[in-house]
Amino acid sequence: MAPNSAKYLISNGTDDRVSLFDDGRVKVWSTTHLWTEESRERHNALGETVLLGIGRTLGEPGPVDRRQQCDAEFELDPEKGHTVAATVGADNGTFVQFFHDGQIAVGNDGRDVATVFNAGRETTSARGTTGVGGSVMITFGGSYRPRNKRESDFQVELSEATAPRPNRLYKDEFLVK
Repeated sequence: MAPNSAKYLISNGTDDRVSLFDDGRVKVWSTTHLWTEESRERHNALGETVLLGIGRTLGEPGPVDRRQQCDAEFELDPEKGHTVAATVGADNGTFVQFFHDGQIAVGNDGRDVATVFNAGRETTSARGTTGVGGSVMITFGGSYRPRNKRESDFQVELSEATAPRPNRLYKDEFLVK
């Protein structure tokens, strides 16, 4: 994954996190499991969404005690299944939806998905559990910003003053297919 400190950090009340970067990228990550791309769909004439599901659980999870404080956290109720628990909206048209079943949707109301970079890292004897987990970096193409903002539970502003950094694998990181 390309490094960058997140502009906003959001959680679904579990060990899953979403980082919304000021350059427009969105990173969905976990220290306990990998992610799977469940579907990709056009939700309106201009926008596209990626639905991510919980993939394989890691044999030894990464640490959770040294985390940055979340800007917003939303609780899940697994009994409610695949219904939206919360929506985070950004002024550039990007949105993140947390579902009660643990799935996460990332989309944009005015742009297509440019890349979905799904990577993971397992525990090794040399590294231990540092940097372990699954992470998906999503970037959108174009620069259109919808006039109307999506209704959301939490709203953020992203300047997109710089171009998104290119994706790359870290040492011992692998692509998830």
